[in-house]
Amino acid sequence: MENVLILGARGTLGGRFRGLFPAATGWDREDVDVLDFDALRARVEALAPAPEAIVNCVAFNDVDGAEDRREAAFALNAEFPGKLARLAVEREIPLVHYSTNYVFDGVKGEYSESDAPAPLSAYGLSKLMGEEAVLAAGGRNYVVRTAVIFGPKGESELSKRSFVDLMLDLAAKRDTIQAVDDEINSVTYAPDLAFATRLLLEDAPGAGVYHLANDGEASWCDFAREIFRIAGKPVTVVPVSSTAFPRKASRPARAVLFNTRRPRLRPWREALSELLAGRDRLSW
Repeated sequence: MENVLILGARGTLGGRFRGLFPAATGWDREDVDVLDFDALRARVEALAPAPEAIVNCVAFNDVDGAEDRREAAFALNAEFPGKLARLAVEREIPLVHYSTNYVFDGVKGEYSESDAPAPLSAYGLSKLMGEEAVLAAGGRNYVVRTAVIFGPKGESELSKRSFVDLMLDLAAKRDTIQAVDDEINSVTYAPDLAFATRLLLEDAPGAGVYHLANDGEASWCDFAREIFRIAGKPVTVVPVSSTAFPRKASRPARAVLFNTRRPRLRPWREALSELLAGRDRLSW
């Protein structure tokens, strides 16, 4: 499979598909407004040759902003994926749509694909509704849950900088920082996630929910300390409670994703070492 349509192609994740699908068509917000779905549909139907799959990397990913901008969050995270999934079904091609560990409340701590979601925030609810809409469309549609994506920043000006970039910037200004130690997540390297997505499409398992995140777990404090250790930065990381940084949206205390339906990705520390060493292989 080479001829794939990538939406959000200039973001941190979307940009990683260029080397994996050389014949792919990549669109970002500069190319098409995905919320003008009639225009998007027309462009998709005009593609020649027709795409063999669609990979949707578009999302409203401002967790706190979603509390005040619910309409925008639900439009992009819930309504749009549902329409896209129905389009994929009409064209008899698979769709890969990404979701998040924030669909869980964190009470259980570790989650497999079959565990029942219970989001704590507007963002989490919008992503859950997107999952449900994609699956309800039928066809060969995949929902891939992941968490805390890091990697080279995307080309788009609106592409978010990863936690790694933010920590390295702080290291240039401070010798001590505070980091939350009571929120624990899976951690995911964008090139590894992109490669695992390609394998998913090639293997063509049954439609449904799949968890894809690097092996292991980390609090923000753990993640920061490992960044500074590998990068050789003499920064002291002071663990603090999440209450030290008041935010509008509630987050799960521990929401670690177990990939029980696909091959396990390598440990996140190994992937982080690769990134900080300036290497960027597209496999694991």
